[in-house]
Amino acid sequence: MKCLNNILSIGPQCARLLVFSSIIALLGSDLVVAQSRDADAIMLSLRTKYDTMVSLSATFDQTTSSEFMDTEDHFHGDILIQGDAYRIEMTGQTIVSNANLTWIHNKSENQVLINNYVYDETTFSLSRFLSEFDTAYSVQSFERTPDGPTVVLIPNDEFSSFLSVQMWIRKSDSIVFRLRVIDINDVEMMFDLSNIVFNPTVPSGSFLFVTPDGVEEIDLREN
Repeated sequence: MKCLNNILSIGPQCARLLVFSSIIALLGSDLVVAQSRDADAIMLSLRTKYDTMVSLSATFDQTTSSEFMDTEDHFHGDILIQGDAYRIEMTGQTIVSNANLTWIHNKSENQVLINNYVYDETTFSLSRFLSEFDTAYSVQSFERTPDGPTVVLIPNDEFSSFLSVQMWIRKSDSIVFRLRVIDINDVEMMFDLSNIVFNPTVPSGSFLFVTPDGVEEIDLREN
């Protein structure tokens, strides 16, 4: 194709090509703006939903994998959260915290470990994430899927222990039902939530643990 008639003029074929390219660029720009608006609307809907959350219960399946791990780790159980307090019930382990103390009951070892609650920034906290996903993170990408929108977030803190968090949002009620977390060591954690109940009745004592008879109690608190 002959585009240049001389050094100062552009041939008609090339001119048409430039016009077409400009149209494509404009359409691409409009698409980015539309996606950004969609993402903003989804994030606002999500914040409105989770502002009403006082407590939450769910069944979870967690898979942890890494190229440095020989096999994937799988965890399954039930979780109840209220603020920084939580109760996690799994087949071989129960973990309870009232945000002051933490109890870990390892059933196979017949032991309960007791320690002061300390927030660990290197450990992914579901309750903390749900309270700050729109302030501690920024939207990197957004996509609509048949199951609902999915948003990839990156932390605003450059020293965060996490590289990204992708969340899948149920389109029927704006509830997060799946998370994909990548930490700074390239460890991938997939969380699938089911049987999600917003603001369930929390029985008294849910965030305390009473050591069963015959179970060894190990107190790790400093005196």
